[in-house]
Amino acid sequence: MPYPQEEDDLLAIEIYKQVLAEVPDSAQARAFVRASENLGSLLLLYNQQQEAANSYRKAINYAKVFGLADSSVYNSNLFLGEVLFRMSRLDSAILHLKEAERIQQNLGASALPERLFNALGVYYFETGNYLQSITYFTQAETYLEGGDPDYIQYARYSFLSNKASALYHLKEYDSARSIYFQLLDWNINTNQIRINLANTFLKENRGEEALTVLSQIQNPGEGNQLSFLNLMAKAYLQTNALKKADSLLVLTEQTLDSLGIPQKNYQRGIYFQNKGNYYRLLNQEKEALNYFHQAVVELHPEFSSEDYFSNPSDLSLGMASISLFENLVAKAETAWLIFQKEEDQSYYSLGKDTYQVAFSLADYLSSNFDNDEARIFLGDQVIEAYKNAIANLFTFYSKSAEIEYKNQAFILAEQSKSSALRLGVLENKLKENSGVPRELLATEKELQQRLAINYRKQYESQDPSEIEGLKEEFNGLQIELSRTRDKIKTFYPQAAIRTEIKLESIQEQLPDEAILFSIFEGNDQLNLFVLDESGLDWHMIPWGETERKSIQDWKNKLRTWRAGLPYKRPEILSELSESFFLDIEWERKSVLMIIPHGVFSGVSFDESPVEDEFLIQKIPIIYQFTALQIRKMGRTDWEGDELFSFAPFSDAQVGIENLPALPGSQIEIDNLPGKKYFGKDADKSTFLKDAGQSRYIHLATHAIASGEQSEASFIAFYPSGDFRLFDSELSYQPLDKVELVFLSACETASGRFSESEGLVSLARSFAMSGVEQLVSTLWLTEDQVAAYLSQKFYEELEGGKTYAEALQLAKLELLNDPQMAQFAETPYWSNFILLGQIQSVSQQDRLLRFILYFAVFLLIAGLAYGIAIRFFRK
Repeated sequence: MPYPQEEDDLLAIEIYKQVLAEVPDSAQARAFVRASENLGSLLLLYNQQQEAANSYRKAINYAKVFGLADSSVYNSNLFLGEVLFRMSRLDSAILHLKEAERIQQNLGASALPERLFNALGVYYFETGNYLQSITYFTQAETYLEGGDPDYIQYARYSFLSNKASALYHLKEYDSARSIYFQLLDWNINTNQIRINLANTFLKENRGEEALTVLSQIQNPGEGNQLSFLNLMAKAYLQTNALKKADSLLVLTEQTLDSLGIPQKNYQRGIYFQNKGNYYRLLNQEKEALNYFHQAVVELHPEFSSEDYFSNPSDLSLGMASISLFENLVAKAETAWLIFQKEEDQSYYSLGKDTYQVAFSLADYLSSNFDNDEARIFLGDQVIEAYKNAIANLFTFYSKSAEIEYKNQAFILAEQSKSSALRLGVLENKLKENSGVPRELLATEKELQQRLAINYRKQYESQDPSEIEGLKEEFNGLQIELSRTRDKIKTFYPQAAIRTEIKLESIQEQLPDEAILFSIFEGNDQLNLFVLDESGLDWHMIPWGETERKSIQDWKNKLRTWRAGLPYKRPEILSELSESFFLDIEWERKSVLMIIPHGVFSGVSFDESPVEDEFLIQKIPIIYQFTALQIRKMGRTDWEGDELFSFAPFSDAQVGIENLPALPGSQIEIDNLPGKKYFGKDADKSTFLKDAGQSRYIHLATHAIASGEQSEASFIAFYPSGDFRLFDSELSYQPLDKVELVFLSACETASGRFSESEGLVSLARSFAMSGVEQLVSTLWLTEDQVAAYLSQKFYEELEGGKTYAEALQLAKLELLNDPQMAQFAETPYWSNFILLGQIQSVSQQDRLLRFILYFAVFLLIAGLAYGIAIRFFRK
């Protein structure tokens, strides 16, 4: 009927139910599928979600029983996925949406692809994977061509609005607002656009501007009423207008009751969160705790306990997963505020347990993401909660519970660092050991290669229209890669990615004579954790913007320093050395591992003053991304003939714009053992062919580290054709058989800064691909110094030294060599650092070394005795 009324709908529902009560034969099967699908859509009009879901399932079952083609239930899977999503049953929803996506690939553009991709985008948005959601919203928009102009404009409005929402969650506020202001001119659902605009201001803590936008909404309508009231309350809380906030909260509660909103509702969860924040501002912590707990109950798909001393035990994807994380953190913080006031241990335990649930949820969400960038962004989102938790532990610190607090602080600090890298490395290992079909892994690699080629073309192109086409292709490839990774993940359980973290497990990975320094930068304190075989120490140093700026200025000075410029060690480094290294018994330690964080990412501690010497003169130094990456590694015999060296710019005629010739690289690898590639022989294809089978790799070439886009970072090979190995391509190379990579190129350990990951660098990409020992550089490298250090490094390895010892001794030889006196300034050589594992000496090696030393001693003693006897006889 052209204009059906409610009685028509209800009559249609009744007729469909009568039809579907019959048992079809095979000839009627398709009609019964359509009837079930139509009934489901009618039921949804009247908010009968569970009944609609059952009807869509019935359609799918008919098709299965009668052997109908998948295409007959494309819509049923799509609509069922959407309704399950509305019911917060995300795990089930995504199964049906992915099934619809699989069917759609065979149907092409004839099967509502824009609706499917928008639904998938919303799924990724609600689970916190904002980058992936933008990919799907963008893909949905590409299908809007031809057809009804009104439908196209409304659909484009929806996709753009969704994309803008993802952008402001990614903190790209100006980009989001630009889209919203554009959409206001379309005059479609302007109330919703203003609500979204207000959200962008609230995310930036700009409550007054949010109130200005919200005041332009005269009648929000039933669909927007709750979100409007919640945002008004939040804006009043941000501006500390507590009486107005209280009035809004009362009105919101009344509205929730009048609308008969069912349990597990997002807006009710936000209402409870606002109530919690309201009572926090009134310093009524127990009331606040109760409301934050109610928000957790409302936002978690399964959890229902009313006891605020309880927490969810099961982790699952639900709508508003990020809001659930926020409320768990607020609950933990509030419990510890109560503990601080009342010293009731039960509130300390509640806070500790709730923090751990929150951080486990963040890890769980990250493990469900399918790309590194999304994981890095999530890690940066949750780092503030880690800082607050560690700062609170410092507040509670007392001798009576010293071990408990410092152990917990250390575990939290390490858990916060490089979580995206840890997950990536673990997943790569799981792929190899979980029976994933080789053809599926080959498809993943092929898509990654195509993405890398596409990015290279974008990087090189100057044609805007060509770049636009490449971006569209890039978007489609990302979706194909996402589909492939979803299939791969079915071969290993997500539980395999998450492991319990214990201090004892970390300590067991450290050799007895090693010492670990882990830095965690808080907002107003610097935390230094010192771990060795005797236990863990925790030192807190006052820290603020002045100290932070001193370190940043020092790093900037080193990166811009050139020969002939004056250089002076900063005072802050001397002050930190007194705090860090004052009481260490260096003669009892064989190696120092440093795990940086925050502003200390990209710092070389070589020149730290210790007892009138450099730190590097006292002990070999290794750097690591997080203590959770440490594993025992025995010292292996050096086999120089297994070294592969590349010097693509060795020819003085080879250089191109921004990548000049490096004639010093010819000298650098000339004297190295193993196989050598110079000039045109050192091309990218040769590296990719040989790298995975090599034991050691030495790269004397150019590298470009982008401080803004890690994807733009690359290592350069012989400049002909496809010669850039971009970061994204490097990270998926199978290099787990490579024991050592020496990156004798500029800034290979430098890159875009992430508060949770540190520097997203080329060195990190090598680590992601499986390489566990890397010599890399933090700033520009001088040819002669690179040649000298690399040659001495390999000579020391030939003499039986570990990687850390070899790099230390190479630097000390440079400092003591009169012919290298012009390069004694620390910026020349301290930029070379070792990222990796501590090579421990086995008991057998120690015994053999002892026997050798004892034999030498006996020989010398025997000679001395013989000489003495002859002397006295005379």
